[in-house]
Order: sequence, then structure tokens, then C-alpha cells
Amino acid sequence: MTCDLLIENAAVLTVDAAWNLYEPGFLAVKGDSIAAVGPMAVRRAWEARTVVDAAGKLLMPGFVNAHTHVAMAAFRGACEDVDDRLRKYIFPLEARLVDRDLVYRASRFCLVEMAASGTTCFGDMYYFEDEVARAAREAGLRCVLGETVVDFPAPDCPEPYGGLGYGLDFISDWAGDALVKPCLAPHAPYTVDAEHLRRVRRESEARGLPVLMHIAETAPENERFTASHGSVLRYLDAEGALYPGLVGAHMIYLDPSDIALAAARGLSVAHCPGSNAKSGRPICPAADLADAGVPVGLGTDGPLSGNGMDLQGIVGLFPKLQKMRRNDRGAVPARQAVRAATRGGAEALGLGKVTGSLEPGKKADLVLVDADSFGLQPVYDWYAAVVYSMRPSDVAATYVGGRLVWDRTGMKGFDQAEAMADVRGVADRCRGVIAELTGGAS
Repeated sequence: MTCDLLIENAAVLTVDAAWNLYEPGFLAVKGDSIAAVGPMAVRRAWEARTVVDAAGKLLMPGFVNAHTHVAMAAFRGACEDVDDRLRKYIFPLEARLVDRDLVYRASRFCLVEMAASGTTCFGDMYYFEDEVARAAREAGLRCVLGETVVDFPAPDCPEPYGGLGYGLDFISDWAGDALVKPCLAPHAPYTVDAEHLRRVRRESEARGLPVLMHIAETAPENERFTASHGSVLRYLDAEGALYPGLVGAHMIYLDPSDIALAAARGLSVAHCPGSNAKSGRPICPAADLADAGVPVGLGTDGPLSGNGMDLQGIVGLFPKLQKMRRNDRGAVPARQAVRAATRGGAEALGLGKVTGSLEPGKKADLVLVDADSFGLQPVYDWYAAVVYSMRPSDVAATYVGGRLVWDRTGMKGFDQAEAMADVRGVADRCRGVIAELTGGAS
């Protein structure tokens, strides 16, 4: 049998339903999909145009970053350690500075960091998402991109709720793309009214698309909807805005009834432990959600909120915080954390049949990790090594659909030095406005 790419002699972490681990093993790619994966004993049945000897390396599914705002890389490090950061600084900053050029250039810059740390797929919600799509296509990364719908004038829409029309055009323009799945992203229950939440649902269900939204993230949001309906989720349910295909980012303020409701309505969750911890918020009951059958993926959040865009730090923080929350060392075993960072994120974004594990028929979205680094060795348990020891610098190569998108020589889809120069130019445009908003403090 012949294939286009064959990677051999690696330790292969499949993250499939049976938790198959082949050491040593191989993976065969035909076109953009996985044709075979297994132990080296059966590798001889395959011949390939390109053979990669991965001895001394780990081969695993690419990370799936379930919640980001990649264009906010332009503002990383600005307006830190202040109260009510979102309304006092971020919304005004976006209103003054965000345009097509900034979104495209900042997105491209951010995708270098993601690809270099082993992310092959991401979920994003922001403005000018067609520019994020353009950057993602150049980078070669798989993505679910949600155009923001909000009740005030936005950078890409001068009228409130203009993102709905913009988003529907975006969906039409990018329908059927091999890498980009466009969708709608109502910002939050406190910035989108019930009527528009229901319309987003109708438009999305008619097209078979997911919906991305921040849910139960902030204390004021929780206080408002707890007073009126008992909780944020119960408000959404009462308004017909809780349904399969809805991906709730953060989901911090939940009680046991909310968790049962999320499971019953088919909700998915993008858990962002790093940005939530940085904001001083409570710990999302992510392990309880997963135990209830809710698909849970992991996200960095945007570069402004979480700063780092690698999932290595997130996949380690996830079990640590859940262990603290439950006061139980066994709360989230390492292999469950690996699953959340790969297959779980794919399932949450509606791509569980496409990516997230190394199985025949799925897209060849995979990462080669240099297992001979001083930070990883010795290895007794590959899952524990990925969760607690692996660092972004250990990634040697990132493939999406069987195509090499990044290795240690750089990005393959564009010049990453140019992307760095671009974002420095963007930052020069931003500094004056940031200083004005913060009174000179950065």
C-alpha cells in the first residue's frame, strides 16, 4: 500500500477511545487524512513518497485551542492588573484601534506562536473574522471562527447587532472551506438580548453550525441573572437560548443544577483556566461538567486575557486547579487532561469526527515532539509527560491535514519574521491610545 507521508519509529499517542499507545509506532497519511496508525511491526505494509524517521520523538494529536481571540495579540500586556478591565479599557481600546489591517496582521503573528507550540486547530471569536480566516488559511491551521454579535457599535459594524449580518455574509463567503468553519458568536448574555440570541440560534441551526459565546464568566453577569432567573444558564434556557451546538466559554458560575442543565441541553464548554486564574475568578467546575457528559475542551483565551497562546501551560493548569477545587489528587488523571486538550476540544467545537485523535479517516493534524529534551526525560508515563513536563520549545514539527505548517526553520505559509515586524508596527499605533486610556500606565 502507498501513502503520501509516513512517520515511523515514534512513540505514538493516539488519544483514541481505547487509549492505544504504540511504542515504537508509525502513522501513514494519504491526501489530508490518516490512512493507518499502529505498531512498527505492521509498518512494512506501507510505502510512502516521504518518510520521516521520528526515532526519539513523540507523535500525538495536535492541540485544539477551544477559545481564543487571536487578533488581540496586538494588545498583549496592555492595561494589566486593573479593575473592570473589559469596560474601562478593552472596549474603548478596540473601538479606537481595531480595523481590518490590525486584525489580519495581529492574527497572523499570533498563529505563529500557536503553530510553533503544537496547536493545529482553534476556536476564535472577534471582529473582522474574515481577516482571521485569511490569516489562518495562510498559516494552514484548522479553525472555527465566530463573528461577534453585540448590542453596541463594533469596529466592523457601526450599528448595534450589525455583526449578525456581517457574520451571515462571512458564513456564505467561506462555506465549504477545507480549514475554516465560519459561524456566529454572540458576545455574552449581558451584551446580546434574548431576541437576538434566539435569532442566532435559528440562523445557526438552519446551517448546521456551532455558536460560540462567553457564558457565566463574570460576577456582575452572575448577579444579574441569578436575581432574575436563578442563574445565567437558567436565564438562557428560559429564553430558548441553550441548545446543542452552543459552545460556552468560561462557564465559571455554575451550581449542580446548571451542570445537569448543560448536559441535558447538549451544551459544550471551552474551559480557560489560565485567563480565569489571572482575572481572580472562581474555578470552573470543569471536572464535574465532564463527569456529567458535557464535552469539555481547553482554551488559552485571547493574548490579552491569558497572554500565552500555548496549550502546554493550560493542559497542566487544568488538572491542578481541579484537584484544588475538589481537594482530590485524583480529580483529573493526566490522560484525561491530554484528551481535553486534543479530542475534547475538537468535540466541543463540533469537529470530533474530523480531528483531535490519531485514527484512520480523521484529518492528519499532528505534532512531533522532541522527547529527548532535558525537561521531558526520563519518561515513565507519556500522558503525565505531556501534561506536567512538556514545554512549547519541545515541539519539533506541526502538521495540519498532512501538510507541514511549522518546523524549527519557521512557518511554511508565510514569512514569520515579516509577521513579527508587522505586529511591532501595529504596536507603535497602539501605544499612544493605551497611554491615554491608562493615564500613562501600560
